[in-house]
Amino acid sequence: MTGEEFFVDHQTLRQFIAGAVEIVRGNGDVATKLRQLRGPYESLLNDPNWLPEEFKRPSGNTTMGDGIASLLLYRSELKDLSLSTLVVAPGLSTPVHNHLAWGLVGLYQGDQEEEEYEVQDHAAHLTFGPLSLRKRRLLKKGDFYELVPPWNDVHRVRTISSEPSVSLHLLANDIGCVVRQKFDPESGRTEPFRSGWSNAPCEDQ
Repeated sequence: MTGEEFFVDHQTLRQFIAGAVEIVRGNGDVATKLRQLRGPYESLLNDPNWLPEEFKRPSGNTTMGDGIASLLLYRSELKDLSLSTLVVAPGLSTPVHNHLAWGLVGLYQGDQEEEEYEVQDHAAHLTFGPLSLRKRRLLKKGDFYELVPPWNDVHRVRTISSEPSVSLHLLANDIGCVVRQKFDPESGRTEPFRSGWSNAPCEDQ
């Protein structure tokens, strides 16, 4: 698989991606790049016209669980940038999980409750323990936040609206195809997993 991949062909998306790729591959630290991405990302997040309906449906073959779809919108040829929707049916929540990449996550449709957890460095601690809930927040359409590992990389989200929640994930990796971790919040134990994409294979599949 070579070349960048667009799974939605819309001029608004193509213009956003062109600018985002330039920022991600430019000079500067992560904080600077996130600051440069915030404005264009917020405009994309609040534009109702470019995202097709099939990318808002909570059905798909992923390891996040039934009623949860991970739908790829764009993937760069270097796998250093992806844009996707995570669609969660009403009343459902994702596992507690990490991302292993910095980026922006925001709500395109519906309402969500997000729980952000503090995780000990397991390499430095021989014993496991319950995860500490650092923050709980309610997100409405247009709200977004930064992910910066390892500081705030572990969370879970739950749909609290009567319609599916659709969050827009702009991340500096191919998030559906990397092996990352799910967490048991009661014990702190981790389990490797790869979420996969509902609409695209990984290279080794």
